[in-house]
Amino acid sequence: MATILHEETVFHDMLTLEKGKVQDDAGNTFERVRIRRQDASCVLVLNTDSNKVILTRQFRYGAAPKTTKYLLEVVAGKVDPGEEPFTTAIRETEEEIGYRVRHENMKYLVTCFSSPAYTSERYHIYFAVVRNSDKKGKGGGLENENESIELVEMDPTAFKEAILTGQFADAKTYVAGQQAMLRNLF
Repeated sequence: MATILHEETVFHDMLTLEKGKVQDDAGNTFERVRIRRQDASCVLVLNTDSNKVILTRQFRYGAAPKTTKYLLEVVAGKVDPGEEPFTTAIRETEEEIGYRVRHENMKYLVTCFSSPAYTSERYHIYFAVVRNSDKKGKGGGLENENESIELVEMDPTAFKEAILTGQFADAKTYVAGQQAMLRNLF
């Protein structure tokens, strides 16, 4: 089992960059860097009245060097300190797409690391069912977080086909879609 011998914070702002000295089982030592980041809750939302999967489309700065396209994604947002991922999922769904999810209509799917080689961030992934009457706002994200989110409604068959044929550029959307499909949730 590898042992962390030393760690130091190299940068701290919206995220924290840490550098560590690690020793492997053979006694070799080497350095690694890690981005310490909050976990995120992600929600694949199905409106049963309209029979549409509701996704978000937005600019992602991190992806900008490799694509000029806005990314189509499931609802997602950072888990605030002291907040439970389930609560984050409820909050983010209302902020981003305007639907207030009833607790009994939110189903936990899976938790996984986003990219364990360099970040501590995990995704807590959920599936939610909403109805037209659950729409409480316009969504679009929070202005004070500089979010400008477009809502995109997609037929479940088209969504499944997009998952199966690699039409998304976002990993959490694939994981959510595949988990929902494996469980026959739509």
